[in-house]
Amino acid sequence: MPQTLTIAICVSDEVTLPDFIAPVEILTGLNDADHPVFGASMGEVSHRVTIDYLAPTMDPVVSSKGRNAPCFIPTLTYADALASGKQYDIIWVPAGPIPDFTTGESRIPPEEIAFIAQQAPNAQYVMSVCAGSYQLTLAGVLAGKRATTNKAFYRALAAITPKDIQWVPQARWVVDGNVWTSSGVTAGADMALAFVEHLAGAKVARVIRGLLEIPEVTDQDDPFAAFHGLV
Repeated sequence: MPQTLTIAICVSDEVTLPDFIAPVEILTGLNDADHPVFGASMGEVSHRVTIDYLAPTMDPVVSSKGRNAPCFIPTLTYADALASGKQYDIIWVPAGPIPDFTTGESRIPPEEIAFIAQQAPNAQYVMSVCAGSYQLTLAGVLAGKRATTNKAFYRALAAITPKDIQWVPQARWVVDGNVWTSSGVTAGADMALAFVEHLAGAKVARVIRGLLEIPEVTDQDDPFAAFHGLV
């Protein structure tokens, strides 16, 4: 009997859409095991997923690219999710509003940080893409851990976050216990595929990769560390 994992995608206005759109396509690929065509090549698949998209309100979420990019409707507010008492298995955190790197002032909605802080201790996995690692620092998730982030923001983010976080300058993604963090934007898809392999095995990940035509990389394939002068 497959195990169904519940996923909370934590968003707000100014979210970076590709930080979760492509990963969701990958993660929901696990559900293709039940598809009459796609499932035939996957074999037995150990997991399925269901997803909620959480935001401060039920208003349409406007991304970091403003009205030029698609808007979308959340499925639940952070307040309602907390009030329900539901514990999610996976917390997925894309980049949101970028902080003021001069003052360190955050523009992340406090409801989002409160939700992550409440959920993270009992979640099976906590995952961030790009500067979503900043939300994890505010929620205390990265205390004492290794992590990475978008290399364009690496120095600035490391300068305003707690010193007990070991930021890794060259990594496509980093795994420390049950916390997974990736580099910028497209690295989230690579991390999602590695996560599918972790959950369901290499064969399933390979089928999903082949359907989406995403080249295979390792966690060490990080050309942007050199691009941004970090190595």
